[in-house]
Amino acid sequence: MSKRSSNFKKIERDFYRSIDPKIGEALVSHIRGLKFAEVFYGDGDLEDQLMDAATCVWRSDIRETVGCSKVLDALEITEDDLRGVDCIASNPPYTWKVLQPLLDHLVPMKPCWFLLPMDMLSNNYMKPYGKTWLQKVVPVGRLYWFLDEGKTTGTRGTDNYGWYYFSDQNNYDNTVRIIY
Repeated sequence: MSKRSSNFKKIERDFYRSIDPKIGEALVSHIRGLKFAEVFYGDGDLEDQLMDAATCVWRSDIRETVGCSKVLDALEITEDDLRGVDCIASNPPYTWKVLQPLLDHLVPMKPCWFLLPMDMLSNNYMKPYGKTWLQKVVPVGRLYWFLDEGKTTGTRGTDNYGWYYFSDQNNYDNTVRIIY
């Protein structure tokens, strides 16, 4: 969650629900017509936002949830699991010691759209990924992360987020495109 916001406590396993409609709106035009995997399914908020544009054909999470196909750690997902999937689209954990092995494991199997803090572009630990797999970033802005009386209202976080597109396909030209 936000590094500057003192009124938010860190949630265990970085489980921040994708409840803000801006999250799906920013990604729709990039995955329209595709079949995707949601490997950090949570409560299915992202699939709900994308259902009119793309088809979620694989759902997994580390905990049992309604609508989730498999209880599975994302580091255990195989290429066979992702057969028939065009890409992965998900809101992964942001903690680097968790995210980094996930990138190393998932990106070589399928192109990945991950919702991440925009500040990650400025961090040295992201540099190797920017030079190899990061191809696009779609800024989303500040987001709501908590439901207030069942609505996506309340306090916005103080960090900006974006959809990062990682792929190890051979068409990479070392240029990261920011797409507004």
